[in-house]
Amino acid sequence: MNWKDELKNMMNKKSSIRFEANDDNKEAKLYIYGPIGGFLFSENSAQGLKRRLHGVDAETIHVHINSPGGSAFDGVAINNLLKSHKADIVVHVDGLAASAASVIAMAGNKIIMPENTMMMIHRASTIEFGNADDFEKTASDLRKIDSALAASYKKRFVGTEEELNRLLDDETFLTAEEAVAFGLADVIGEEIEIPSLEDVDDEEDDDEEYENFKEKLVAKYAAQTNLQSNEPKEPEQDPEYKRNLSELFLNL
Repeated sequence: MNWKDELKNMMNKKSSIRFEANDDNKEAKLYIYGPIGGFLFSENSAQGLKRRLHGVDAETIHVHINSPGGSAFDGVAINNLLKSHKADIVVHVDGLAASAASVIAMAGNKIIMPENTMMMIHRASTIEFGNADDFEKTASDLRKIDSALAASYKKRFVGTEEELNRLLDDETFLTAEEAVAFGLADVIGEEIEIPSLEDVDDEEDDDEEYENFKEKLVAKYAAQTNLQSNEPKEPEQDPEYKRNLSELFLNL
């Protein structure tokens, strides 16, 4: 099973957003598992999370993610909801944080990825039906979405805008070590049990070029990154990349 089949399989799994609070209410755990987005009263949507967050007075919220992504409208809205909460947000990638789920992960004041977990970032995509004008408008809209979506990562990404855009173009899977090297995660945690993602290597002809580019960037920025397993690091930030997030739509 390749990574595209793995994502399709995860998209068919039941979504789950649930809270667990400690007795003293100082800490809470939020689990975001399965596809992101849904109907108005679906609990895996931004609206569902908003209802869950109402009245939560925790000092720290641990957000656990294992999701193939989904709607960027909901992903960005959830990101903003978490960022606007007074609690310290600690993100734990339990398995996979892909697409819109990786946008949610960027809300963390601290992002922890066990060494056997992965993150995936890519360009926006959707399905269109209509005439040439419809497709041209959709293409224009997707380019705007791409620009806004990239802003979610630029606040953390330690490289250049051109390098980030190349990784987004290549629909890039990142290991925990690679994510930390790029500033998209802070801590490499201990390995945990997750669904198999061994076959993430695609067999298309451009794979070798893609892997070489990613490995080249990893080597470039790993030397600048303090990889560690226990203590967080402050992600490098470029003020030029600080932008406001807007609501988007993304279908895998």
